[in-house]
Amino acid sequence: MSLTLIALAAAAATHSVTLDHHGTSMQALYTARADVEARTVGAKTPNRMDMQRCKWTATVVVDRKLDHSPALARTLASDTRFSGSEAGACARDDRLEQRVLAQHGDRIQSTLVAMAERDRAPLMAELDSVRALASN
Repeated sequence: MSLTLIALAAAAATHSVTLDHHGTSMQALYTARADVEARTVGAKTPNRMDMQRCKWTATVVVDRKLDHSPALARTLASDTRFSGSEAGACARDDRLEQRVLAQHGDRIQSTLVAMAERDRAPLMAELDSVRALASN
């Protein structure tokens, strides 16, 4: 897989939201990543054809960061999952995660935008509670 495709997949997996909280403008950055679990199934025996396959399941996880407060960074779980299998044993690197991000980019981006919209009310509540604590 080319580095350009990996860079496009990584760029497509972010979403930025501008918030106004009591007259203060701030940015919330949401970044999607694929939490991939993989296991090798099948036999690899000498003198026979390799029958191993890598079965994988990827769950979309969204990380939230605010530009002004690292204390309010959160990880948001989603119900979006992908699964598949590939020929050969599972590799122990990030290439599988990058391929999942590139292959399912549209669905991951729509999940990311929906989760950012759902997170607006909880984020505003967190900002209100921080403001209340700071004013005491």
